[in-house]
Amino acid sequence: MKSSRRALCGAVAAAALAAAAGPAAWAQSTYPDHALHLIVPFAPGGGTDLIARLVGRKLGDRLGQAVVVDNRPGASAMIGAEAEARSAPDGYTLLMATTSVASNGSLYKNVPYDMEKDFAPISMLANAPAVLVVNPQVPAKTLAEFVSYARQGGHELNYASYGVGTAPHLTAELFQQSSGTRLFHVPYKGGGPAVLATLSGETKVIFPSAVPVMTHLKSGKLRALAVASHNRLASLPDVPTFHEAGMDFETGTWFGIVGRAGTPAPIIDRLHREIVEVLKDPELRKAIEEQGAEVLPSASPAEYAKFISADIRRWAEVVKKAHITVEQ
Repeated sequence: MKSSRRALCGAVAAAALAAAAGPAAWAQSTYPDHALHLIVPFAPGGGTDLIARLVGRKLGDRLGQAVVVDNRPGASAMIGAEAEARSAPDGYTLLMATTSVASNGSLYKNVPYDMEKDFAPISMLANAPAVLVVNPQVPAKTLAEFVSYARQGGHELNYASYGVGTAPHLTAELFQQSSGTRLFHVPYKGGGPAVLATLSGETKVIFPSAVPVMTHLKSGKLRALAVASHNRLASLPDVPTFHEAGMDFETGTWFGIVGRAGTPAPIIDRLHREIVEVLKDPELRKAIEEQGAEVLPSASPAEYAKFISADIRRWAEVVKKAHITVEQ
């Protein structure tokens, strides 16, 4: 009887301690106990969506709960990002963050979220480096020859982008600021028209990721001069990096996962650990590399937060120097 009473008292005391610790502690100890939602702020079928689905499926296996991809496209990723900024800070709603999500604050006047205040960085996933691609009408065969040709003047060297404020536009502006060259911007409504314009010779230069131009590079209809990554791309092994070609220039479209600010640290740390393990999977890595990207997990959530802050400031400087404005 005394043992039973003692056990009952112990159980009551444990319940009291759990209640005193609050719902956050209880949630952490049982996390996750139902499905997670991964918001993708772009339409299905694109590179961001594909990487989200690849990682989400594997992450769900490790967590023992489904990770449901929730596409919320529109307004340069701001619709999806705002949904995350208004979600509960419990680790059940995550956002597939990209370069666009981070650079919006510099491009638009009314952004419905603060990248550094509203989100809790978890980990980088991958980076799709930009590639300097030219139409064969451009006589340059190397980066050095291209820079020299661009500096000569006397000819109109124009470049295509997917629209004002898109990654190829910002990359081209950063390149000009870094190389002392002058190119002329021709914005198109999307990647397809921009690539077609460069193929036809209507524009001479473009700074895309590798995937949209891979077929044309292999056929010789377009020429890649350099890739803006630390190492050469597995999908373009013969194309040197900018660094190898003599220029310190690394940029591209990065992909990562963030949660809502205020999410308990143990949940953020758990998600980071699981994502890092997911990114070790050989099949997943190969699938991401086939998208012209490098797998780049963050060493810690703090490292990813530091990267995001630096990226925000880099693009803010580029936008300011180039006087880029985007109407909302």
